[in-house]
Amino acid sequence: MSDINSNTYLDNLVVDEDKHQDTVLGQLSSAIASIAAFATLGMIGDERHTNYKGRAIGAKTKKRKRRDMEDYLGSMDDRLFQRKYRMNKASFFGLLDILSPHVPSTGEKRSRGAVPNGPITKAARLSMALRYCAGGDPLDIADLHGVKDDEVMSSVWDIVDAIHASSELDITFPQTHAEQMEVMEGFKQKSAVDIDCCVGAIDGILIWTNKPSVKDVKVLKFGPTKFFCGRKMKYGLNMMGVCDSRGRFLWVEARFPGAASDFYAFDDSHLKKLLQEKGFLRPGLCLFGDNAYINAPYMCSPWRNVSSGPKDAFNFFQSQLRINIECAFGMLVHRWGVLRKPIAVNISVKRTSLLIYALCKLHNYCIANGDKDIHPPSERDIASITTDGGLFLPRLDRNGDAHWEYDMTEINGMDRMTELLDGGQHMDDHTINQRRIYRYDKDLPCDVMLQSFINNGYRRPEISMRRRYDK
Repeated sequence: MSDINSNTYLDNLVVDEDKHQDTVLGQLSSAIASIAAFATLGMIGDERHTNYKGRAIGAKTKKRKRRDMEDYLGSMDDRLFQRKYRMNKASFFGLLDILSPHVPSTGEKRSRGAVPNGPITKAARLSMALRYCAGGDPLDIADLHGVKDDEVMSSVWDIVDAIHASSELDITFPQTHAEQMEVMEGFKQKSAVDIDCCVGAIDGILIWTNKPSVKDVKVLKFGPTKFFCGRKMKYGLNMMGVCDSRGRFLWVEARFPGAASDFYAFDDSHLKKLLQEKGFLRPGLCLFGDNAYINAPYMCSPWRNVSSGPKDAFNFFQSQLRINIECAFGMLVHRWGVLRKPIAVNISVKRTSLLIYALCKLHNYCIANGDKDIHPPSERDIASITTDGGLFLPRLDRNGDAHWEYDMTEINGMDRMTELLDGGQHMDDHTINQRRIYRYDKDLPCDVMLQSFINNGYRRPEISMRRRYDK
């Protein structure tokens, strides 16, 4: 290359570099101008534009508007209130008074600026917890109350802890003979043949959960297969319960996995040890259970392999009282829609048990306050439950009434929660020798009742007549 050509080439490179620098500087100036313009526009007036997360520029929290819960709850139609909160307004505010001393501070007394969006009141905490237990979607609940979505579950556990801290809501099996006789009288009034020895109906129900986590398995020291109920093809806990004639729980326990049978769950329970204590249970009184249990001084179960005669009549009238525990479970599950779907996967087994106990206490609270009518849940809750793979509601009444009530007369009807009941009814879990422990005891409640049936000539009523025996 000649010297002339070399100089021309170098001159062209200098020109091209100058043009490139001018272009870069121009682009940089445009970018700075755009940023300045955006910042200027974002501060027009008193409004601040937000970023894609919904927060104001420079803010650490999203601006939310808290709902005035007293105004919201007070203005709600009574029937809609019961559909959403599974209890009436009087029961709701009465419960709030009971729980308030045990619900932690929610921001009412914090320093200015500590709660940018305002306090979350105790009424709001209770509202969110009951809406979740009714089967509501946590995102919808959070949006309605003007809170972050994780505050919904925080409220649930605050309320669960408050329920367990409130002695007024405790579930206690009748301790004195007078209390036991009062329970017996309730069952006697419901019996078509005046059975006067039932102090409670007992059974188990599967509390539907997801497969336990690895953390749960390490804590519990046994594998997840123990939680799988082969009869119902679901993971869960076996909850045992005893109820009175009104459907109130006298005792509940949910510490055994779903694969455990009702027999072994009761056999290892504190209640059985209590009933076996001399003098605790009034002589002649006993629990009424199904064939998952064995006849004993404290337990009365049906006779096996009979189809006619006094023993068949015994089985029918015994089931007339025993059915109350299935009805209690039915009312519990229908009231609290969260039990009609698997408990959320991020809730541990221990917390699941605490939640179940709390719901049983709320069940008793509603009945004690005369709030036993269970209205159908809201359409949105039904959609949320079924979307999560939960159970559909059974049929509703066809009488045009404003409320729905669990049918306590149909043993095998559509109201029965067959998807969850009888999961632990393993007939072969107790051996012949175990069933014969008390074979030489002729004063067992089942023997005394059978003799009464023989003396009075009781027979199982015809199908067309059975309704006359149901009260």
